[in-house]
Amino acid sequence: MIAFSPGIIQGCFDLLGIALRNALTFPQIRSAFGQMGSLPSEQIIETAQAMKWLRASETGVAILTPGGARLRGLQGYEPMLRQALLDYVDIERPSWVQNATFGRMKVIAFAGSKVGQVFVEAGLADGTSDDVVSFWDAMSARGRGLKNDRLNEIGRQGERLTIVHEEQRTGRKPKWVAIDNNSDGYDVLSILDMNDPRSLSIEVKSSTMGLSGTFHLTRNEWERAIETENHTFHLWAIQSNQEPTLAVVSPNEVQSHVPSDKGAGSWENVEIPFKVFQERFIQKPGA
Repeated sequence: MIAFSPGIIQGCFDLLGIALRNALTFPQIRSAFGQMGSLPSEQIIETAQAMKWLRASETGVAILTPGGARLRGLQGYEPMLRQALLDYVDIERPSWVQNATFGRMKVIAFAGSKVGQVFVEAGLADGTSDDVVSFWDAMSARGRGLKNDRLNEIGRQGERLTIVHEEQRTGRKPKWVAIDNNSDGYDVLSILDMNDPRSLSIEVKSSTMGLSGTFHLTRNEWERAIETENHTFHLWAIQSNQEPTLAVVSPNEVQSHVPSDKGAGSWENVEIPFKVFQERFIQKPGA
């Protein structure tokens, strides 16, 4: 198992800088730098090699690999930490990465205190800026065994549209719940309107096939919808070269398309066509 903590990773960053500036063999580095920060240089060297950031040349000199050069070329501590985390997941394939499909809080809770602190120092424990969301989408894709997850990107696009729509509608920025935990059964938490601050939970569904698309509704999402006093669905029909259109649909309108359990069988997921709500779609100017 690769040792991974903020101190070790900072030591690796320093070691990559040393290797860039000096033609030294690994024994020479060990001799010249007994400690890197508070840690033995041997441990730092082992981690840098295990992470495939550093290797020995034919003459024995420590040189950066393409991955190490990419990492060292990033500007700023947080971007370097984020790339280091992705590299670690790609190489170590820790079991906790599967939790990324359930939101970042699950990952940080199960990754352990040392790795969890790397997430914190990388600025990934909170916030919904584009770069933070992109990181967690990349982590979620790895949790599914993929490097790129097109369906997840489409879902995030719809969630971003809902964030903008709700802020314009209510005058308040809603909470992007799905970034932290997507097991709650909804994606965005808003309010009813400008004059009514009661909570409104929103499940967002998106399709790049316009009204020809479909959305999948899980049992957990449906149970949340019918158990919550104020809940709605945002269906986003997204097509290239066209403005996205939105249908705001209540649980009552969705109910006729949801199956029921029969006999010993129970349903877990249902696919519903966008076109059954065709009359509810409206264009969102400038969305």
